[in-house]
Amino acid sequence: MGLFEKLFGIGGAGGQPRLQEVDAGTVRQWYESGDCLLIDVREEGEFRAERIRGAHLAPLSRLEGSLPSVPPGKKAVFLCQSGGRTRMQARRLASCELSDAYVLKGGLMGWKASGFPTERG
Repeated sequence: MGLFEKLFGIGGAGGQPRLQEVDAGTVRQWYESGDCLLIDVREEGEFRAERIRGAHLAPLSRLEGSLPSVPPGKKAVFLCQSGGRTRMQARRLASCELSDAYVLKGGLMGWKASGFPTERG
């Protein structure tokens, strides 16, 4: 399976790719077991205001220069506020050449709706 197929699930409407979404419960399991790296693509002010503890900031506005190194064998899980930015930037995220990447379904809002904690400030 090629990089494109790993990053994206079945093609979306009109042949547009879509990121493979993973629910908050699965992402939390991966995170707690050390199987993933959370990559928050929101801007710095949003990240400072509220974030998932341990997430790495890599704003879409400067993604290429701020993307953290993902250790071999770990999944990269991208997140934004609601999942919209990650879906809209699917092609750009594909250029990051990560072997095992996903997007948190519903973003930070989906995480919180599942009752999982965030930190502020």
